[in-house]
This record gives sequence, structure tokens and C-alpha cells, in this order.
Amino acid sequence: MPRGLYRRMAVVNIRGSRRFYLPFLFTVLMTVSMFYSMCSISANPAFESSVTVSEILRFGTGVLGIFACIFLFYTNSFLMKRRKRELGLYQVLGLEKRHIARILFWETALLGFLGTAGGLVLGLLLDRLMFLVVLWIFRYPVSTQYAVFPSAVARTALLFAILFALLFCSNVLSIRKATAIELLNSKSAGEREPRVKWAIAVLGFACLAAGYYLALSVTNLMAALTVLFAAVLLVMAGTYCLFLAGCTAILKMLKKRRKYYYRADHFAAVSGLLYRMKQNAVGLANICILSTGVLLVLSTTVCLYAGIREILEVRFPKEISVRYDDSTAAENEALLSLVQDTARDEKAVLLDLRGYRNLSVTMERQGDDFVPIDEHSTKWKNLAALNFLTAQDYERLSGNSLHLEKGEAAICTAKGRAPRDFSFAGEHFDVAEELADFPVENGYAYMTANWLNVVVADDAELERIDALQKSVYRDMAASVLEYNLSFNVQGGEEASLAFYRALADAVLAHADSIKTPSVSCRYQFREEVYTLYGSMLFLGIYLGCMFLAATVLIIYYKQISEGYEDRERYVIMQKVGMDRREIKKSIRSQMRALFFLPLATALVHCLAAFHIMTKVMEGFYMNNVRMFALVTLAVAGIFTLVYFLVFRVTSRTYYRIVS
Repeated sequence: MPRGLYRRMAVVNIRGSRRFYLPFLFTVLMTVSMFYSMCSISANPAFESSVTVSEILRFGTGVLGIFACIFLFYTNSFLMKRRKRELGLYQVLGLEKRHIARILFWETALLGFLGTAGGLVLGLLLDRLMFLVVLWIFRYPVSTQYAVFPSAVARTALLFAILFALLFCSNVLSIRKATAIELLNSKSAGEREPRVKWAIAVLGFACLAAGYYLALSVTNLMAALTVLFAAVLLVMAGTYCLFLAGCTAILKMLKKRRKYYYRADHFAAVSGLLYRMKQNAVGLANICILSTGVLLVLSTTVCLYAGIREILEVRFPKEISVRYDDSTAAENEALLSLVQDTARDEKAVLLDLRGYRNLSVTMERQGDDFVPIDEHSTKWKNLAALNFLTAQDYERLSGNSLHLEKGEAAICTAKGRAPRDFSFAGEHFDVAEELADFPVENGYAYMTANWLNVVVADDAELERIDALQKSVYRDMAASVLEYNLSFNVQGGEEASLAFYRALADAVLAHADSIKTPSVSCRYQFREEVYTLYGSMLFLGIYLGCMFLAATVLIIYYKQISEGYEDRERYVIMQKVGMDRREIKKSIRSQMRALFFLPLATALVHCLAAFHIMTKVMEGFYMNNVRMFALVTLAVAGIFTLVYFLVFRVTSRTYYRIVS
């Protein structure tokens, strides 16, 4: 053949099928630019100071790479399905499969080069803007150095070169396995009415019910983290099974309803969906799962970032806190004196200064007995936490007096049922009084379904309980007796930060005379929270955009490919008397059933996942369920609007093809 013929044929093919290739090329451009931006940001030394942030960014880079691979292969399958008749015609006209492979090579090479090179150029142009957006989200100083990293360019080019090479190999293998007749007849393959596979439908309902039960039955963070992955897998499996078998069963039921089925609009819509349900089911399930992913990822990350102020108040009720582990009474007095001396030297006024000893222990609750947690136990519903405080500290903090003897306790139930008496690690305690409130905040109560604040007689009793829990927990699971100091500083944020730095220096200077306590400040921690939650928001937006782009492209290709398949059928219906108004009405009926079913299912999935996601959010100190609900509703509303707009645009394209 003449030199360059294969290349020219590839160019002509791409131009002739631009309705299919332009959206694919646009998606490649976007994917390459987003992947490059993520690689560039993760390679910036400015973000390597935080191990958590760098790990999140690297994780995001890996997720984007894996998703790009799945996404490109999935959309490539739509392209190849549409072109099989064309490739079969090439064989009929005399081209051998090796000639077709060369055409496919040039098509893939051209698309890969244009997509990768264009995506890198777009990424380089937008990289500076994305860098500034990241600085704004992370609350980093604007003076942070920006640079172009050749390693990010090389990683992006290498990844997509490999992906397009794999796409070429996959396309060639699919052609080599098929004969010319099979390729020519691929359009009419699978045009038999499917049977209802009740076993798959029942399995789908069972998986979905099990996933919903796991998501709705969790009572605390530990249980949520334990079952979250299993619940996700069950819901995904149930979604695929129900779309594969359940939709067919529903369509068959509609077909048996004569008053509904034997109408011009319903007849064409139901029969069209029924005969192609097998190929539609996987696409609809993918749209549903991707839509669920968009809603959950964006709602959680946006809520975390929007609720940072409230999270800080939960994490730090006072501006500055000092924790001293396994300290003696003399060491506690020395620490208190050090804080007061530093305040005098810095001319700082301390407000609401509180100091107390407490012991927080996690146990398993069996009735009114609290026993050590078995390392193999999975009964997270019975997980309980006890927070012990002495009567002296309770009286000083609350102003209420308590008279307790050895073996007696006063309790305040934060969560769960209050016992009349209880045993702790085999030791019996009588409940002398039940308290209405407690002066010490319980920042970790979200982790368990049972949380008891317990007041004991004195320091000797507190140390005896500490010895008991250490005797049953002989490893790292044992808790430590803590001395806590917390206070505010008069003068606001600047005064608090200045005193925090001075106190941290003073603690380090006295490291030889006292054990080193941990000093933390709400405003100092705020910078870390903005960086951590900002990186999660950035990753959530990136993944949400990727999932949304995949959803839009799948909807578009489904509409286009099915429009060409339905065109001949609607032409026949026009010839037998069906007018354009009836055709349009039938199309609207079919499109509504086809594309709003995944959205409705995704919203139901999000509703079922809301409870377990609130427990996961509590692990990030986000306890405001109302805010999470409002953010989820807002994200769902915006996504529904975008989904509806995509539906309107693609349905018009479908109608133009059909009519």
C-alpha cells in the first residue's frame, strides 16, 4: 500500500466519527491535566512538611491513575462497539487484520498524542491557578514557592503512554478474535427478549438489604470503620444484580399490564428497554455508583472543611491545653508552677485555669460488668469507655461536694444506660449517686455506644483503678493516668499563640527537672486542621469532578450509541403510522425511565449511608449532624440539577439521531 495511507485513513476515520471521538478526546485532556496537577502539587516540597498531607496527595495521585485506566478502557469499549461494523466492512473490502491493526495503531497514537500533549499543556497553564487554590484551601502563605516539576510531566506522559498502548492491544485482540461476519452483525447481537433471572434478583435484594442493615445498625465510630468497607461492597454488588435482573423483572411486569403497555409512548419505550436491558444494566449501575460516589465524597469533604471552627471548639474547649502522662503529685505541682511563672514572665493573664487528674479506659460492657476487650472480639456495639475523676477535682471544677468511700462511685452517663452498681476488671463498685452533669468534656465519647463519667473517692482510689486496668492490659492497650491543664489567655488569638510558644520553650528548657508534657494550642492546631481537611477537600473535589465527568460521558455515549440502534426501529414505526409527536413522547418516556432510575437509586444509597457517614465524621470531631445533612442536601440538589441538564442535552441529541 502507498506510504502514509494508514495514517491518512486514521485521520479520516477520526474526522468522520468526531461525534464519538471529540468527547473522548476532551475527557482525555481533562484527565491528563488533572493527573498532572495532582502530581505537581504532591511533588512540591512545601507540602512535604506534613506527612499526612503528602500521603493524602500521593493517595489521590494513585486513585486518579487507577480511575483513569478504568475510565479510558470503559469509554473505549463504547467506541469500539460503534466501529465494529466499519472494521468488518474493511475486511469484506479486502483489508487484512494486520492492515486494520495498523489503522488502529495510528488512530490510537494520534488520539494518545493529542490527548496527552494537550492535557499537559492545559495542565501547565492551569497549574499555577491550581497551586494558588491549594494555598487558599490549606491556608498556606502566598509566598510559598511555585515551580514546574519535570518529574510530574514525565510521570503523566509515561502513564498515559502505557494506557494508550494497552488500549491499542485490547482493540487489536478484539478484532483478531472476531470474523468479518461477526463484526458486521454485531449491531443486531443480543436482540432477544431476556429472561428474568430471579436468583440474581433475590441475591441483589439480599446484598442491598445486608449493606443497608450494616450501615444503619452501627452505633459508634469503631463499628462504622469495621463494617464500612463490607457495606460498600454489598451495596455495589446489590446495585449491579438489581439492575441486571430487577429492571428486567419490572419491565416484564409493565408489559403484562395491558392498559399501560398498549399505548404508543409506553409500548415503544418498554419494548426498547426490555430488549436491550442486558447491555443497559451495567451502564446504568455504573452511573448509579459513580453518582453515589460524587455525592458522598463531596458532601463529606465540604462539610469537614466548612465545620472547622466547630471542630476546633470540640477538640479544644479551652485555647491552650497541657497533658502530663503518668505524673506524680509533685510533678503536677511543678508543672502548674511553671505555667504560672511563664504567665508572669510574659505578662499574660490566664482565664478559667483548670487542672485535674483523670483516667480514660476502654472496656467491653457485659451487663453491668466492664471487662477487658478481647483482641479477637468483634462486639463493637458493647464497646464502653469510662472516664475516672477524683471527688476532690470534681468538687473544685463543679462547685458541688461529694462524700465517697473506698469502693463507692458517683456516675454521670454521657451515653448508654446508667448501672446501679458495676464491676471494673473484677472489682465491685457501688453507685452512691447519679450526677446530672459533669465538668470535664468527653472528646472521645463518639467512639463507643457506652460512656460513663465516674467519680471516685480520692487519688489513692484513682491509682488503684489505674493499677487494675494495667494488670488486665499488659500490653500497649493499657491507658495512662493523665494530668490535664487547660485555660484561655486574655487578649485573643495573638496573645494565646505568643503564650503557647513561650510555654513550649519553657517546658523544653525544664526537660531535665520534669518529664516533658505535651502542650497544644487551638490556633496552632487550626493550621494543621486547615491543611489536613483542606487536602481532603481538594482530593474530594478532584475525585468528584472525575466521577462526574465519567457519569456525563457514560450518559452521552449511551444516548448516542442507543440512538443509532433505535433509529431504524423508529423509522419502521413512522412508516406504520406513528407520528413525530408520538415518537418524541415515547423517547421522553424511555429516557426518563432509563436515566432517572440511577439518580433515584443513588439518592436512596446516600440516604442509607447517611447514618454510618455521620459516625465516620465523628472520628474527625464533626458532631454537627444538622450541618452534615444540610451540606448533603445542597450537594444532592446541585448534582441533580447538573444531571438534569446533561439529560436534557443528551436526550436532544438522541432525538435528532432517531428522527
